[in-house]
Amino acid sequence: MSLTMSDLIDVLKRPGQTQYGMEAVSQLEHALQCAQWAEKSGETDETVVACLLHDLGHLIAAERDHLIDHDTSVDDLHQYIALPFLRSLFPSAVLEPIRLHVDAKRYLCWAEPSYWEGLSPASQISL
Repeated sequence: MSLTMSDLIDVLKRPGQTQYGMEAVSQLEHALQCAQWAEKSGETDETVVACLLHDLGHLIAAERDHLIDHDTSVDDLHQYIALPFLRSLFPSAVLEPIRLHVDAKRYLCWAEPSYWEGLSPASQISL
C-alpha cells in the first residue's frame, strides 16, 4: 500500500492538475505554494516536504473514488489517507505535520480569530 517516488510524482502531476476545491488554483499549485512559503520561512526540509504533500490525501481519495472534482465540502479525513502510502518514503518528521495539519488549523481558528478571518471562503467551508 505504499507509493514509489515515481508514483508520487504521477499523482501530483495528473490528478494534481484538478482545481483545488473552490479555490482559484490547482491542487498542485496549492501544494507548491505551501512548500514555497515554508521554504522562504526557513523551515526544515522535512517541513517543506510535508507542506508539499499535506493535501495528498485529497488526490488519493479522488483517484480511489474515480472523481475528477473531489467534493472538498465533505470531510474526507484526507490528513490520514495519505499516511500509509507515504510511510515507506518519508520519516515521521514529514508524516506528523501531514497528520496534524487539519487539527492545527482548527486550533488556530479557535485560538486566533484573525486566523479564521484570513482563510479563504472555500477554506472556511471545508474546515
